[in-house]
Order: sequence, then structure tokens, then C-alpha cells
Amino acid sequence: MDKAATIRALREEIKTTDGEIVCLTQKRDLAQKKNIVFISVAEEIGDNIIRARPHLEPK
Repeated sequence: MDKAATIRALREEIKTTDGEIVCLTQKRDLAQKKNIVFISVAEEIGDNIIRARPHLEPK
């Protein structure tokens, strides 16, 4: 392989890797948002249980 072909191949590999990084970053961001929503829902459920049954509140 000549130098130009090697450089083209490496550039394509970098583009592919960059695309994979972007995809993983988007998946991570989505997972973080889902986690925030899950925690918020869990806290709301916990608050509702405590309001409904105050005797269950931790001491």
C-alpha cells in the first residue's frame, strides 16, 4: 500500500471511530437522562408512601 492509500485508510478508520464515539456518547447521555427520571419517580413514590403511611417514615 502506498502512503496516500494508507493515509486514506487511516482517515476512514478515524471517521468510523469518531462515529462510534458519538453514538456511545449519545447512548450514555440518554442513559443518564433515564436514570434521572427513574430517581425522580422513585423519590416521588417514596414521598407518596410516607405521606400515606407516616408511621413508616424512617426514624
